[in-house]
Amino acid sequence: MKSRKRVILFLSFILLTPLFLLALVLILNEKPSQNPAGSMQNPLKYQETAERQYTQASAGYKIDFPQAHSPHKDFRHEWWYLTANLKSDTGIQFATQWTLFRTSVGQAQWYFAHAALADTNDHIAAFRHGREEFGNVTITSEPFSAAIDDWLWQSSAALLPSNLLPAQLSYGSARTDDAAWQAKLSLQTTSPFFLQGEQGYSQKHQREANASHYYSQPFIDVKGEVLWQGQWLNVTGSAWFDREWGSAMLADDQQGWDWFSLRLSSDKALMIYRIRSSEQDYVYGSLMYSDGRIEILDTNDIKLVSHVSDTLDYPHAFDLQVKKQSIGLNVDVRVTVINQQQIMRFGIEYFEGMVSFKGTHVGEGFVEMTGYSP
Repeated sequence: MKSRKRVILFLSFILLTPLFLLALVLILNEKPSQNPAGSMQNPLKYQETAERQYTQASAGYKIDFPQAHSPHKDFRHEWWYLTANLKSDTGIQFATQWTLFRTSVGQAQWYFAHAALADTNDHIAAFRHGREEFGNVTITSEPFSAAIDDWLWQSSAALLPSNLLPAQLSYGSARTDDAAWQAKLSLQTTSPFFLQGEQGYSQKHQREANASHYYSQPFIDVKGEVLWQGQWLNVTGSAWFDREWGSAMLADDQQGWDWFSLRLSSDKALMIYRIRSSEQDYVYGSLMYSDGRIEILDTNDIKLVSHVSDTLDYPHAFDLQVKKQSIGLNVDVRVTVINQQQIMRFGIEYFEGMVSFKGTHVGEGFVEMTGYSP
């Protein structure tokens, strides 16, 4: 009987292929809603239902470290998200992403990992998925580590309990042809973590109770090596880490979001996100300093205009203005997508890629765009 159960579990695992696993999880976890025409709605729009209750993000919730780095399984979903702008010692500009997701399906906990590496022309991505019960996902707290198949985030054992950083991070595609790619990165910082919103309570809608618990670390120094087009290259650069957990996604009037991480200087980082709505966009911003200070921006401080093309699925540029006289902030830049190929297509399509910006400030960063695919 035990042998038969193992076979069933194994077959269930291999049948859940990457192309539809994320969408399947959402369908299993929620009765699919339909619009009046009968077609399926955006899968990012699932809401809390009476028959399945999860802990909701709340303003009174206190984020404690290092416990905050570990899974919060009483919430419906969460993610550990790292993006980095890198440059090789040969002068090649790279962007890379590593993301670990967790989502609840009833009492079961599914983990998914997305990763990508891109230069200014090409983009390669890979996917992992599993469950702790299958033996291919292991997450520990002291020190923090997250392993899913052959991908590993390993925090330093020198700090107990580990505060997430410094860490070693390795991921990629273990192919044997020219499409093989790998990233082996060392991450470290001297800055504290930054609580977004109201002490980590991050609202996502003007009226609905859509919110998450959210903290960031935008001042991470990176060095390591990448395997790219058959060649190992030494790289250095800067990474941005975001951590979020909650139980609700988009409201009915919302279509998707545009999220920006922009390094204004070596000691200032600007985060802006806009959740697009048929009624009223929800806009949030924060300015973070490497010494630990954070300034939360008002919606009226931010103006964001998209530039689109009939030949592209996603906006190719944005005009961003951020002004707050009380802190001497005046940003007026054109943000430009560098590589239009940086689209992730693992169940739910989204854009995750490097950008540059020019104007009152010059620099680089990342943009994430969702809700544009049909």
